[in-house]
Amino acid sequence: RFVIECRPSLSAMVPTAAAVFGLTCQWNKGAMNISWTPQSSSDYYEVQLAVNATAEPFVVHSTAGANVVVDSLLPSREYYVTMRTHAASTPSLGPGTWGQPAGRVVCESGADVVPQKRKYARADTKLLEVMRESEFTYDVDYLMNHNSGTIEADAAFASFGAIKPDEKTPWNTTFYNATFTLYCVEMLNVDVPDTFSTGGNSSYSDYMSCNDNHNATDPQCICDNWIDRVISKTDADACHDSKGKKCSFFTKMGDCTCSCSQESLNNSNKYIGMMPVYFDIESDDYYGQWFSHPKPTECDDDEEVGAARADGSVCTWKRHKEARIVKGYQVLQNGFNTSAGKTITPALAKQNADAFRKTFAQAPVQPWGCEDTVSVLV
Repeated sequence: RFVIECRPSLSAMVPTAAAVFGLTCQWNKGAMNISWTPQSSSDYYEVQLAVNATAEPFVVHSTAGANVVVDSLLPSREYYVTMRTHAASTPSLGPGTWGQPAGRVVCESGADVVPQKRKYARADTKLLEVMRESEFTYDVDYLMNHNSGTIEADAAFASFGAIKPDEKTPWNTTFYNATFTLYCVEMLNVDVPDTFSTGGNSSYSDYMSCNDNHNATDPQCICDNWIDRVISKTDADACHDSKGKKCSFFTKMGDCTCSCSQESLNNSNKYIGMMPVYFDIESDDYYGQWFSHPKPTECDDDEEVGAARADGSVCTWKRHKEARIVKGYQVLQNGFNTSAGKTITPALAKQNADAFRKTFAQAPVQPWGCEDTVSVLV
Protein backbone atom coordinates (compact mmCIF):
# COMPACT_ATOMS: atom_id res chain seq x y z
CA ARG A 1 0.00 0.00 0.00
CA PHE A 2 1.43 3.32 -1.05
CA VAL A 3 1.36 6.71 0.59
CA ILE A 4 -0.25 9.08 -1.88
CA GLU A 5 0.80 12.72 -2.09
CA CYS A 6 -1.85 15.29 -1.28
CA ARG A 7 -2.64 17.20 -4.46
CA PRO A 8 -5.66 19.34 -5.38
CA SER A 9 -8.28 17.32 -7.19
CA LEU A 10 -8.66 18.09 -10.85
CA SER A 11 -12.28 19.02 -10.27
CA ALA A 12 -11.18 21.65 -7.78
CA MET A 13 -8.63 23.08 -10.18
CA VAL A 14 -10.72 23.26 -13.36
CA PRO A 15 -13.57 25.75 -13.86
CA THR A 16 -16.60 24.07 -15.42
CA ALA A 17 -17.53 27.01 -17.64
CA ALA A 18 -16.35 26.45 -21.20
CA ALA A 19 -16.63 30.22 -21.65
CA VAL A 20 -13.19 30.61 -20.03
CA PHE A 21 -11.55 30.13 -23.43
CA GLY A 22 -14.63 29.86 -25.65
CA LEU A 23 -13.84 26.15 -25.85
CA THR A 24 -16.19 24.27 -28.18
CA CYS A 25 -16.25 20.91 -29.91
CA GLN A 26 -18.01 19.68 -33.03
CA TRP A 27 -18.15 16.19 -34.49
CA ASN A 28 -17.54 16.22 -38.23
CA LYS A 29 -16.80 13.39 -40.66
CA GLY A 30 -15.54 10.93 -38.06
CA ALA A 31 -13.37 13.33 -36.04
CA MET A 32 -13.74 15.90 -33.26
CA ASN A 33 -12.96 19.51 -34.11
CA ILE A 34 -12.06 21.34 -30.88
CA SER A 35 -11.65 25.10 -31.11
CA TRP A 36 -11.20 28.07 -28.80
CA THR A 37 -10.64 31.80 -28.71
CA PRO A 38 -6.94 32.71 -29.06
CA GLN A 39 -5.53 34.40 -25.97
CA SER A 40 -3.40 37.53 -26.38
CA SER A 41 -1.05 36.42 -23.60
CA SER A 42 -0.54 32.92 -25.02
CA ASP A 43 1.40 31.47 -27.94
CA TYR A 44 0.69 27.74 -27.52
CA TYR A 45 -2.15 25.54 -26.30
CA GLU A 46 -2.59 22.06 -24.87
CA VAL A 47 -5.96 20.31 -25.19
CA GLN A 48 -6.48 17.51 -22.66
CA LEU A 49 -8.96 14.60 -22.95
CA ALA A 50 -10.21 12.58 -19.97
CA VAL A 51 -12.99 10.07 -19.33
CA ASN A 52 -14.77 12.15 -16.66
CA ALA A 53 -14.56 15.40 -14.75
CA THR A 54 -12.06 14.17 -12.14
CA ALA A 55 -9.94 11.72 -14.16
CA GLU A 56 -6.38 12.31 -15.29
CA PRO A 57 -6.02 13.16 -18.99
CA PHE A 58 -4.89 10.29 -21.20
CA VAL A 59 -4.32 12.24 -24.42
CA VAL A 60 -3.05 15.73 -25.16
CA HIS A 61 -3.07 17.66 -28.42
CA SER A 62 -0.74 20.65 -28.62
CA THR A 63 -0.68 23.46 -31.14
CA ALA A 64 0.07 27.12 -31.73
CA GLY A 65 -3.25 27.44 -33.55
CA ALA A 66 -6.82 27.89 -32.37
CA ASN A 67 -8.15 24.40 -33.02
CA VAL A 68 -7.21 20.74 -33.17
CA VAL A 69 -8.86 17.86 -35.02
CA VAL A 70 -8.86 14.69 -32.92
CA ASP A 71 -9.27 11.68 -35.19
CA SER A 72 -8.35 8.96 -32.68
CA LEU A 73 -11.61 8.76 -30.71
CA LEU A 74 -13.87 5.74 -30.26
CA PRO A 75 -17.51 5.84 -31.41
CA SER A 76 -20.35 7.15 -29.26
CA ARG A 77 -18.26 8.12 -26.24
CA GLU A 78 -18.20 11.12 -23.93
CA TYR A 79 -14.85 12.87 -23.59
CA TYR A 80 -14.16 15.60 -21.07
CA VAL A 81 -12.02 18.28 -22.67
CA THR A 82 -10.00 20.97 -20.91
CA MET A 83 -7.22 23.24 -22.07
CA ARG A 84 -4.19 24.98 -20.65
CA THR A 85 -2.42 27.94 -22.20
CA HIS A 86 1.28 28.62 -22.56
CA ALA A 87 2.65 32.03 -21.55
CA ALA A 88 4.01 33.83 -24.59
CA SER A 89 7.76 34.41 -24.80
CA THR A 90 8.65 31.96 -22.03
CA PRO A 91 11.75 29.89 -22.88
CA SER A 92 10.32 26.36 -22.97
CA LEU A 93 7.20 24.22 -22.67
CA GLY A 94 8.27 23.04 -19.22
CA PRO A 95 7.14 23.85 -15.67
CA GLY A 96 6.44 27.47 -14.87
CA THR A 97 5.34 28.33 -18.41
CA TRP A 98 1.71 27.14 -18.37
CA GLY A 99 -1.55 28.19 -16.78
CA GLN A 100 -3.85 25.76 -14.99
CA PRO A 101 -6.26 23.63 -17.07
CA ALA A 102 -9.59 25.37 -17.54
CA GLY A 103 -12.68 25.63 -19.73
CA ARG A 104 -14.06 22.10 -19.43
CA VAL A 105 -16.55 21.00 -22.08
CA VAL A 106 -18.09 17.55 -22.60
CA CYS A 107 -17.74 16.31 -26.17
CA GLU A 108 -19.49 13.26 -27.59
CA SER A 109 -18.10 11.32 -30.50
CA GLY A 110 -20.45 10.13 -33.21
CA ALA A 111 -21.07 6.63 -34.49
CA ASP A 112 -19.30 7.39 -37.76
CA VAL A 113 -15.72 7.09 -36.50
CA VAL A 114 -13.16 6.47 -39.20
CA PRO A 115 -9.73 4.88 -38.64
CA GLN A 116 -7.16 7.38 -37.43
CA LYS A 117 -4.90 8.70 -40.16
CA ARG A 118 -1.62 6.85 -40.02
CA LYS A 119 1.58 8.76 -39.43
CA TYR A 120 3.95 8.36 -42.36
CA ALA A 121 7.54 9.39 -42.90
CA ARG A 122 8.77 10.84 -46.16
CA ALA A 123 11.63 9.40 -48.16
CA ASP A 124 13.99 11.82 -46.41
CA THR A 125 12.59 11.42 -42.87
CA LYS A 126 11.79 8.68 -40.40
CA LEU A 127 9.43 8.26 -37.44
CA LEU A 128 10.69 7.77 -33.91
CA GLU A 129 8.52 6.65 -30.99
CA VAL A 130 9.84 8.00 -27.69
CA MET A 131 8.68 8.10 -24.08
CA ARG A 132 9.56 10.75 -21.54
CA GLU A 133 9.02 11.02 -17.79
CA SER A 134 8.27 14.64 -16.87
CA GLU A 135 10.82 16.21 -14.53
CA PHE A 136 10.11 18.75 -11.79
CA THR A 137 6.41 18.72 -12.70
CA TYR A 138 3.43 16.36 -12.89
CA ASP A 139 2.32 17.92 -16.17
CA VAL A 140 3.54 17.10 -19.66
CA ASP A 141 6.84 18.95 -20.17
CA TYR A 142 7.45 18.11 -23.85
CA LEU A 143 10.72 17.39 -25.65
CA MET A 144 12.59 20.60 -26.44
CA ASN A 145 15.97 20.55 -24.70
CA HIS A 146 14.90 17.36 -22.94
CA ASN A 147 15.87 13.70 -23.06
CA SER A 148 13.62 10.79 -23.93
CA GLY A 149 14.01 7.10 -24.68
CA THR A 150 12.56 4.00 -26.20
CA ILE A 151 9.92 2.44 -23.95
CA GLU A 152 12.34 -0.33 -23.02
CA ALA A 153 15.19 2.00 -22.03
CA ASP A 154 12.98 4.43 -20.12
CA ALA A 155 11.11 1.63 -18.36
CA ALA A 156 14.42 0.20 -17.20
CA PHE A 157 15.54 3.60 -15.91
CA ALA A 158 12.17 4.24 -14.23
CA SER A 159 12.60 0.96 -12.38
CA PHE A 160 15.22 2.59 -10.17
CA GLY A 161 12.92 5.50 -9.30
CA ALA A 162 10.07 3.13 -8.50
CA ILE A 163 11.82 1.23 -5.69
CA LYS A 164 9.90 3.45 -3.23
CA PRO A 165 7.05 4.78 -5.38
CA ASP A 166 5.82 7.33 -2.83
CA GLU A 167 9.20 9.00 -2.23
CA LYS A 168 10.58 11.93 -4.21
CA THR A 169 13.15 11.19 -6.90
CA PRO A 170 16.04 13.55 -7.78
CA TRP A 171 13.75 15.25 -10.30
CA ASN A 172 11.32 16.17 -7.51
CA THR A 173 8.44 13.85 -8.38
CA THR A 174 7.27 10.55 -6.99
CA PHE A 175 6.99 7.57 -9.28
CA TYR A 176 3.42 7.05 -8.05
CA ASN A 177 2.20 10.35 -9.51
CA ALA A 178 4.82 10.74 -12.24
CA THR A 179 3.68 11.58 -15.77
CA PHE A 180 4.96 9.48 -18.68
CA THR A 181 4.23 10.73 -22.18
CA LEU A 182 4.48 8.81 -25.44
CA TYR A 183 5.37 10.90 -28.49
CA CYS A 184 5.71 10.30 -32.20
CA VAL A 185 8.57 12.31 -33.67
CA GLU A 186 9.40 12.81 -37.32
CA MET A 187 13.11 13.41 -37.82
CA LEU A 188 15.26 14.28 -40.80
CA ASN A 189 17.44 11.52 -42.25
CA VAL A 190 21.04 12.61 -41.72
CA ASP A 191 24.53 11.17 -41.86
CA VAL A 192 26.53 12.62 -38.97
CA PRO A 193 30.25 11.82 -39.15
CA ASP A 194 32.60 10.94 -36.31
CA THR A 195 30.08 10.48 -33.48
CA PHE A 196 31.29 8.95 -30.22
CA SER A 197 28.06 8.29 -28.25
CA THR A 198 25.90 6.58 -30.87
CA GLY A 199 27.60 3.20 -31.08
CA GLY A 200 28.50 3.92 -34.70
CA ASN A 201 24.97 4.88 -35.79
CA SER A 202 25.50 7.96 -37.96
CA SER A 203 21.77 8.70 -38.35
CA TYR A 204 21.94 10.52 -35.00
CA SER A 205 24.20 13.13 -33.50
CA ASP A 206 26.00 12.65 -30.19
CA TYR A 207 23.69 12.49 -27.18
CA MET A 208 23.49 15.51 -24.90
CA SER A 209 22.53 15.49 -21.20
CA CYS A 210 19.62 17.87 -20.69
CA ASN A 211 17.77 19.65 -17.87
CA ASP A 212 20.64 19.46 -15.36
CA ASN A 213 21.06 23.24 -15.13
CA HIS A 214 18.79 23.68 -12.07
CA ASN A 215 16.21 25.69 -14.02
CA ALA A 216 13.49 23.44 -15.42
CA THR A 217 11.68 26.47 -16.86
CA ASP A 218 14.66 27.08 -19.17
CA PRO A 219 16.32 23.65 -19.61
CA GLN A 220 19.68 23.45 -21.33
CA CYS A 221 21.55 20.57 -22.95
CA ILE A 222 25.29 20.02 -22.53
CA CYS A 223 28.00 17.60 -23.60
CA ASP A 224 26.83 14.26 -22.20
CA ASN A 225 27.82 13.80 -18.58
CA TRP A 226 29.93 11.10 -16.98
CA ILE A 227 27.13 8.84 -15.75
CA ASP A 228 25.46 8.88 -19.17
CA ARG A 229 28.78 7.87 -20.71
CA VAL A 230 29.08 5.01 -18.25
CA ILE A 231 25.54 3.85 -19.06
CA SER A 232 26.25 3.97 -22.79
CA LYS A 233 29.68 2.32 -22.43
CA THR A 234 31.22 5.39 -24.04
CA ASP A 235 34.81 6.29 -23.21
CA ALA A 236 34.55 8.50 -20.11
CA ASP A 237 38.23 9.54 -20.12
CA ALA A 238 37.17 13.00 -21.32
CA CYS A 239 35.49 13.65 -17.95
CA HIS A 240 37.52 15.22 -15.11
CA ASP A 241 36.92 16.79 -11.72
CA SER A 242 38.05 20.25 -10.69
CA LYS A 243 41.49 18.89 -9.75
CA GLY A 244 42.03 17.30 -13.15
CA LYS A 245 41.40 13.74 -12.02
CA LYS A 246 39.30 11.39 -14.10
CA CYS A 247 35.73 11.15 -12.79
CA SER A 248 34.54 8.02 -11.04
CA PHE A 249 31.71 6.85 -8.81
CA PHE A 250 33.62 8.50 -5.96
CA THR A 251 33.69 11.94 -7.58
CA LYS A 252 31.62 14.50 -5.71
CA MET A 253 28.32 15.22 -7.45
CA GLY A 254 28.59 18.39 -9.48
CA ASP A 255 32.37 18.25 -9.63
CA CYS A 256 32.72 16.47 -12.95
CA THR A 257 32.93 18.05 -16.39
CA CYS A 258 33.08 16.22 -19.70
CA SER A 259 34.38 17.68 -22.92
CA CYS A 260 33.05 17.36 -26.46
CA SER A 261 34.51 18.73 -29.65
CA GLN A 262 32.93 21.87 -31.08
CA GLU A 263 31.89 19.89 -34.17
CA SER A 264 30.10 17.36 -31.96
CA LEU A 265 28.29 20.11 -30.05
CA ASN A 266 27.31 21.87 -33.28
CA ASN A 267 25.79 18.68 -34.68
CA SER A 268 24.06 17.83 -31.38
CA ASN A 269 22.39 21.24 -31.45
CA LYS A 270 21.07 20.51 -34.94
CA TYR A 271 19.99 16.87 -34.88
CA ILE A 272 18.42 14.44 -32.44
CA GLY A 273 21.17 12.81 -30.38
CA MET A 274 21.27 9.17 -29.30
CA MET A 275 23.09 6.85 -26.92
CA PRO A 276 22.65 3.10 -26.36
CA VAL A 277 21.58 2.10 -22.83
CA TYR A 278 23.32 -0.72 -20.93
CA PHE A 279 23.26 0.27 -17.21
CA ASP A 280 25.55 -2.55 -16.06
CA ILE A 281 29.16 -1.76 -16.94
CA GLU A 282 30.08 -5.42 -16.46
CA SER A 283 27.37 -6.75 -18.74
CA ASP A 284 26.46 -6.43 -22.40
CA ASP A 285 22.71 -6.49 -21.66
CA TYR A 286 21.20 -3.88 -23.98
CA TYR A 287 18.03 -1.99 -22.99
CA GLY A 288 17.37 0.38 -25.87
CA GLN A 289 18.24 3.99 -26.62
CA TRP A 290 18.04 7.45 -25.06
CA PHE A 291 17.65 10.59 -27.14
CA SER A 292 18.28 14.32 -26.84
CA HIS A 293 16.07 16.85 -28.61
CA PRO A 294 17.72 20.20 -29.43
CA LYS A 295 15.42 23.19 -29.02
CA PRO A 296 16.90 25.34 -31.84
CA THR A 297 15.87 22.95 -34.62
CA GLU A 298 12.44 21.77 -33.47
CA CYS A 299 9.97 22.47 -36.28
CA ASP A 300 7.07 24.82 -35.65
CA ASP A 301 3.48 23.87 -36.45
CA ASP A 302 3.69 25.40 -39.91
CA GLU A 303 7.10 23.95 -40.81
CA GLU A 304 7.77 20.67 -42.55
CA VAL A 305 10.75 18.66 -41.33
CA GLY A 306 13.76 19.80 -43.31
CA ALA A 307 12.40 23.30 -43.92
CA ALA A 308 15.03 26.01 -44.42
CA ARG A 309 14.65 29.16 -42.35
CA ALA A 310 15.48 32.77 -43.11
CA ASP A 311 18.50 32.65 -40.79
CA GLY A 312 19.99 29.75 -42.75
CA SER A 313 19.13 27.05 -40.19
CA VAL A 314 17.02 23.98 -40.91
CA CYS A 315 14.35 22.46 -38.69
CA THR A 316 15.22 18.78 -38.29
CA TRP A 317 12.56 17.22 -36.02
CA LYS A 318 8.90 17.63 -35.16
CA ARG A 319 6.47 16.20 -32.63
CA HIS A 320 3.12 15.00 -33.91
CA LYS A 321 0.36 17.00 -32.23
CA GLU A 322 -1.14 14.05 -30.36
CA ALA A 323 0.64 12.43 -27.43
CA ARG A 324 -0.54 9.77 -24.97
CA ILE A 325 -0.16 9.96 -21.19
CA VAL A 326 -0.04 7.49 -18.31
CA LYS A 327 0.63 8.00 -14.61
CA GLY A 328 2.94 5.96 -12.43
CA TYR A 329 0.16 4.53 -10.27
CA GLN A 330 -1.62 3.27 -13.39
CA VAL A 331 1.50 1.44 -14.53
CA LEU A 332 1.88 -0.10 -11.07
CA GLN A 333 -1.66 -1.47 -11.36
CA ASN A 334 -0.64 -3.18 -14.60
CA GLY A 335 2.27 -5.17 -13.21
CA PHE A 336 5.19 -2.74 -13.01
CA ASN A 337 7.81 -4.42 -10.81
CA THR A 338 9.32 -2.21 -8.09
CA SER A 339 11.93 -4.71 -6.87
CA ALA A 340 14.86 -3.52 -9.00
CA GLY A 341 17.02 -2.45 -6.06
CA LYS A 342 20.36 -1.17 -7.31
CA THR A 343 20.43 -3.46 -10.33
CA ILE A 344 18.24 -4.15 -13.33
CA THR A 345 17.84 -7.33 -15.36
CA PRO A 346 16.54 -7.77 -18.90
CA ALA A 347 13.60 -9.82 -17.60
CA LEU A 348 12.51 -7.13 -15.12
CA ALA A 349 13.00 -4.40 -17.72
CA LYS A 350 10.82 -6.29 -20.20
CA GLN A 351 8.13 -6.80 -17.56
CA ASN A 352 8.09 -3.08 -16.83
CA ALA A 353 8.14 -2.08 -20.49
CA ASP A 354 5.17 -4.39 -21.05
CA ALA A 355 3.37 -2.70 -18.14
CA PHE A 356 3.82 0.66 -19.86
CA ARG A 357 2.58 -0.69 -23.18
CA LYS A 358 -0.46 -2.26 -21.54
CA THR A 359 -1.30 0.98 -19.74
CA PHE A 360 -0.96 3.15 -22.83
CA ALA A 361 -3.14 0.68 -24.76
CA GLN A 362 -5.97 0.98 -22.20
CA ALA A 363 -6.76 4.57 -23.15
CA PRO A 364 -10.28 4.86 -24.67
CA VAL A 365 -8.97 5.87 -28.07
CA GLN A 366 -7.92 4.09 -31.23
CA PRO A 367 -4.65 2.13 -31.20
CA TRP A 368 -1.50 4.21 -31.12
CA GLY A 369 0.72 4.19 -34.16
CA CYS A 370 4.07 5.81 -34.90
CA GLU A 371 5.00 3.87 -38.00
CA ASP A 372 3.43 2.73 -41.24
CA THR A 373 1.66 -0.08 -39.40
CA VAL A 374 -0.09 -0.19 -36.03
CA SER A 375 2.42 -0.38 -33.20
CA VAL A 376 2.86 -3.02 -30.53
CA LEU A 377 0.50 -1.07 -28.25
CA VAL A 378 -2.50 -2.65 -29.98
